[in-house]
Amino acid sequence: MHVTRSSLSPVVALTAALALCLGAGPAGAQVSRTLSTPGPTAQAQKVYNLLTDLENNSRNGGTKQTIMGQHCEAQKEAYAGEYWVKVGDLSGRRPGFVEFDFGPGNYRATYSEPYVDYAVGFARDRFIYGEGIVGFSFHQSYPGASVKSWPNTFRQSWMDYNWMGRVINWQANTAEYQALLRDLSFAADKLTVLRDAGVPVLFRPFHEMNKKGSASPFWWANQDPYQYKQLWNIAHDYLVKTRGLKNLIFVWSPYEWDGTYGGDASVYYPGSDRVDVVAVDIYHGNPYFPAQFYTGLAGYNKPRMVAETDKLPVRWGDSRYGTVSELDARPWAIYSVWGDSLVYNLGTTSPNDWNVSSNYKAIKDTYGYQGSYWRVLTGGSNATYNWAALR
Repeated sequence: MHVTRSSLSPVVALTAALALCLGAGPAGAQVSRTLSTPGPTAQAQKVYNLLTDLENNSRNGGTKQTIMGQHCEAQKEAYAGEYWVKVGDLSGRRPGFVEFDFGPGNYRATYSEPYVDYAVGFARDRFIYGEGIVGFSFHQSYPGASVKSWPNTFRQSWMDYNWMGRVINWQANTAEYQALLRDLSFAADKLTVLRDAGVPVLFRPFHEMNKKGSASPFWWANQDPYQYKQLWNIAHDYLVKTRGLKNLIFVWSPYEWDGTYGGDASVYYPGSDRVDVVAVDIYHGNPYFPAQFYTGLAGYNKPRMVAETDKLPVRWGDSRYGTVSELDARPWAIYSVWGDSLVYNLGTTSPNDWNVSSNYKAIKDTYGYQGSYWRVLTGGSNATYNWAALR
């Protein structure tokens, strides 16, 4: 059966309903539609309902579909959303999810840069025009940093053993805590613009918290798990309760916990009442079949997401590579590719061979994956899902 754009939403809802009626075994427990944000906006609830439906379908034998996503590094792009557009130029279809970042700034004393506003505008338009759903991460410089920069997102040699304790010490209202809120207020101001426009946001703060020492951990990473969870809760309370941002869907995104690059992630989990989507960032080992991460995230009973990776998930075999379909093996609710690694090896200008060889075969195979119905939910003006229904 060919599932058209207009018929996908009922298909997702119907299969989820059938799974509920038939019941699920222990390994296929239903994921709740309850968000960590009390009283969410109608649009945020609709987006989350879609994500939970996709997750429940993948667990319970329903129609298996994945939203393809693309992170856009607006500070490195010729214009905000360049990589989102480039996917369409290469494959004929656009991502159904686009993510930007509020940091790391542009080596000045403020995060307030034109590219951030361009990113907010681009994200707003994608949702308002019914072309997809949107997200923001935050490569936040350490609280109090005089320059908002990429180097200042990392741990600093001068940070003493109790520095993190001062950052989260809201009771004493420390200078470090006040600096944390000032940084969060910048993100909150931009998220307020999106809230007021009726745009829900998958917000992904303090990611890769389990990244191990030699891999340049962020200032919030590899800290005492209790303190990390306090940091998360402070941000959640500030954004939702103090700033009234009811349009947020919170994404918790550890690094690949392979024992080499990332340690145990579970000890950093803030709790089901503070997290809506569980995710993983994958850049090492075999990213085409991240079975241990998909399985490892199942127990949280949340929609599962690949938040960052450098490889497209589908590639039908040729003389260079064998056939790989991560989305058949593990139908993630969202699968998102990081920035310019769409076409380049991470941090370089050398071609990312898996994605670009054979005339961008992996990109085309992924975005064109239809089968008897659309397996990959894409965005843009010729989307394979009716995103306008979420507005």
